[in-house]
Amino acid sequence: MTDALAIPERSVEELIAQVKKIQEVQQAVMKEGEHYGVIPGTNKPTLLKPGAEKLAFVFRLDPQYDSVDHYDGAHLTVKSKCTLWHIGSGLRMGSGEGSCSTKETKYAFRHAARKCPTCGKEAIIKGKEEYGGGWLCFKKKDGCGAKFKDGDGKIETQEAGQVANENLADVYNTVLKMSNKRALVAAVLNVTAASDIFTQDLEDYQGAGGDTQGVKPSVSGAAEPASPAMADSGSETTPAPGFSENARQDKDFLLGRIKAVADKMGMLAKERAVLWQKHCQHATPETVDQAALADLYAALVALSGKK
Repeated sequence: MTDALAIPERSVEELIAQVKKIQEVQQAVMKEGEHYGVIPGTNKPTLLKPGAEKLAFVFRLDPQYDSVDHYDGAHLTVKSKCTLWHIGSGLRMGSGEGSCSTKETKYAFRHAARKCPTCGKEAIIKGKEEYGGGWLCFKKKDGCGAKFKDGDGKIETQEAGQVANENLADVYNTVLKMSNKRALVAAVLNVTAASDIFTQDLEDYQGAGGDTQGVKPSVSGAAEPASPAMADSGSETTPAPGFSENARQDKDFLLGRIKAVADKMGMLAKERAVLWQKHCQHATPETVDQAALADLYAALVALSGKK
């Protein structure tokens, strides 16, 4: 970057060159799912922390953070401001703000999984209807393979799904990092004028450059017998043979967004089941087609806009 004191305004040619440089960095260095995330139906990729760091390196930007903590006796909220300084000239280039709180769903709650009465492992999943239904201690989750009938109290009376997180202190450091990360992404977008190329709307996608220390991705509890992607149960999205890791991450991303939208809308279990059946039919999170998930997500977004 040229010294801003010497050239107070940028020329059109410099602006064009900067946009071109960002695009070249994206094409040559950045990887989808690592430096930026993409979700079907959006017109811009979401800039993730590793991508923001790449742009900061290219433009010689040094991030400095100021954070303010607020604890109300139950929850911690952190507000961060990231100021970017030009390494070569020492000039202040701009800033961005972000915040994070343990009140957010992914921190305030945890996923409680059903335990097998036989082996004690948290490996219980809903059995497929074509194999008799019921419940199964899934061997791929280190279970013993034991089977239980529908209505079995040893399984169905267990607390499962989204429950309050009793150990919020375990995620305090994560909340601080997430607040700083959001501020960094905002600052980089502001300073590099990259908002026409990237957005920050979905930068909380866990598993794609986000900090997940002490936190499970939102999809970890996304499965219920009738509507696996929109409720909670012990099922797990397991890649089939030949199923690439990137494809698995894409499915997990969609499953997480589907559940988040359904939760935000306050959808009842029956409503979720009807939508899942309509778009995904009898598929489970392990077997569902990604195109079906994309259709389901689009339908949910359309419904949320009407409420």
